[in-house]
Amino acid sequence: IGTQMIAKGLDFPNVTLVGVLNADTSLHRPDPRASERTYQLLAQVSGRAGRAEKPGEVYIQTFSPEAPAIAAAASDCGFAAFAAQELAARRAAYFPPFCRMATLLFRAKDEMLARSWAGPLASWAKRFNAARQAALFRVSEAEEAPLLKAEGWFRYQVVVRAPAAKDIVAAVAWIEAARPAPKDLRIAFDVDAQNFA
Repeated sequence: IGTQMIAKGLDFPNVTLVGVLNADTSLHRPDPRASERTYQLLAQVSGRAGRAEKPGEVYIQTFSPEAPAIAAAASDCGFAAFAAQELAARRAAYFPPFCRMATLLFRAKDEMLARSWAGPLASWAKRFNAARQAALFRVSEAEEAPLLKAEGWFRYQVVVRAPAAKDIVAAVAWIEAARPAPKDLRIAFDVDAQNFA
């Protein structure tokens, strides 16, 4: 019995059975790479079984057996088939590697202040696109960060996407110039964020 750390390349030659409980938990995180990370973890932990002469078995418990990451990890089709399907979905949704992505995290001691500044960012992005005569800057709806309050600060986040990082930087600079933030508000900007926390 162990945590995800067991999957990280450790060699247990006598392990012949691996069971994964709630394998779909990581699929439901607010992260565009959730499917990729789920597949990676399941493939890694499955590799712990049957590494020596003895054959191995893997059981995956899930509420989402049809999810591409879980179906691919449970089948013999391998990574190439999963990657092709995942890349097609990302291209259709305009997610990396077909664009650059960043998170803007709005933090304030007053929850209403953080929410009120994060909320209208999509409308400001439309103004930016109109000013540049291009629809290159896409913005998600503002949402509570996965950890809404940390160390007394309320946190709301927005995910932005554009063809290049310089487009995101230019758009954020344009918005900040058009709408300077009050001193009680902190805005963190993370291009190619690895975690959406």
